[in-house]
Amino acid sequence: MKNQTLAILEDLIQNTPNSNWITIETVDKKTIIDNQKLYNDFLIILDGTLHLENKNSQILHFFTNSHIIYHSPFDLGIENQLRIIANTDMEVAFVNREFFLNFAANKPSYMEWLLTAVLRNSSGLCFELMKHDLPTEPRITYTLQSFCDTLDLEVDDEEEEYVEIPSFLNKSKLAHYGNVSRKNLNEKLDILEEKEEVKRADNKLYIRVESL
Repeated sequence: MKNQTLAILEDLIQNTPNSNWITIETVDKKTIIDNQKLYNDFLIILDGTLHLENKNSQILHFFTNSHIIYHSPFDLGIENQLRIIANTDMEVAFVNREFFLNFAANKPSYMEWLLTAVLRNSSGLCFELMKHDLPTEPRITYTLQSFCDTLDLEVDDEEEEYVEIPSFLNKSKLAHYGNVSRKNLNEKLDILEEKEEVKRADNKLYIRVESL
């Protein structure tokens, strides 16, 4: 989908009658993206990772390369309850929604691309919310699984059966993502490590492939 996203973006840039309708910006790590930028535009991630969190700092979902954020918090009337925060240095594109929909009206594949991306986000967020019904141990495992699936992480060459979790998902963020206390998280990670479902080495966290 990455190549398709870049091809669509290039086509949009070449055909936009107003250069302000498509802008490409760099975003520094830890930057909170202004919700007002999503009032008329949708966001395409070209490089990097960000997450959506609520006002209590609970992480709801991660987004990475070629993912889009289409629905503005303003559309949902919750602009003061959600924040979009960059986990890494990023490059993103803001695309005017009205221009895209008009341009895509004669290009069914573009509408299909948009609908596929929106449905992926919606289903991913639904499953993220459903995990809170799980007991703590499987919830932590599922949280790491969802994270790896979203970011398309691959097995670490040196660790064979394990996938390395990027350092920006530290224990504090993992606790917020899995909705567990730091103390409980540490206790459960010890248990999961004994079961060889996770592994910790050199201040890095790994999850076993069979757990995915």
